[in-house]
Order: sequence, then C-alpha cells, then structure tokens
Amino acid sequence: MEESDIHGRIGDLIRLGTINSVDLAAATAVFRAGDLTSPPLPWLEWAGAFRSWSPPSAGEQVLLLCPEADIAAGVIVRGLYSSAAPAPASDASHQIHGAAGLVITLTEDGLTITAPGDVTIEGNVAITGHVSIEGDASVTGTMTAETDVVGASVSLKDHKHGGVAAGSALTGKPQ
Repeated sequence: MEESDIHGRIGDLIRLGTINSVDLAAATAVFRAGDLTSPPLPWLEWAGAFRSWSPPSAGEQVLLLCPEADIAAGVIVRGLYSSAAPAPASDASHQIHGAAGLVITLTEDGLTITAPGDVTIEGNVAITGHVSIEGDASVTGTMTAETDVVGASVSLKDHKHGGVAAGSALTGKPQ
C-alpha cells in the first residue's frame, strides 16, 4: 500500500460532520460530511443494564467512527458543541437541556428541574428534610402527621375551642 493510500485510509476511520436525518423507530441516523452521506447508522448511547434515550437532532455536529474505514459499519459519536449548538452553561454546574424548555441543573447547592408542563413521579417518594410548596396542594388519600398540623397559626393538636356547651351544641372556632 502506498503512503498516500495510508493517509486516505486513516482519514476514512474518523470523520467530522453533522446529522442529516434521524429515524427514531429504527434508532438510526444518517451522517453527512460534504458530499458524503452515510447509510442509516446507530449512534453511541447507553445500552446496557442502564439505558438512555436521547436521539440526535438534524444539524448536530458529530464524529463518525468507521471500523476498517467502512462507512456502512460506522458508529456516530455525539457531544460536540458548535456555533449552532453551543454549550448550555459556562460554569461548573451540570445541565441537561431538552426539547420544549426542560432544564435540569445540578450544582453544589442542589438540583433544579424546570419543566414547562407537569412533572409526574410514579412510585413511593421519601423526602428527608424540609419541604416548601408555593401554590395549592391537593391530596387524594390520607395525610398523616406524627407531631402536628398548623394552619393559619392554629395547631390541630393543641388548639382550644371557645363557647363549649354541654349537649348537641357546636363549639366556636379554634383559637
């Protein structure tokens, strides 16, 4: 093999380009670099006991790894920022930005999830620490408190009633 063939073959192993199109049902994407367009290829994703699903988008900058310089056997490697898709932050936070405005941010101060719609959690949830809710809360089922429930500065456990009378009379409001 001549030296020029070696350089060409090495250059065919790794290519820089963009996603041309995505087939979500087949979990494949078409890679494009200049005049070169690949057949549908898999992209690199977590695919073991822990699996993730984060399909690439058209125009996303990627690398194509081609074993033995065979584009048809290629695998798309994602995660390259570009001017069209810049990094979402410039600090030490960890962020995930999704479609439709979803943002998940993890910093040393905590975790923030910003979702433009509802957030649904299925399964039991245990929280250790204080909980603060801005807005109304609704519970279907029984709410149990081990110490007390306080509403408008009135303790459920220790409040007193005025105007108590024997018989079927009703008491006054709690104090």
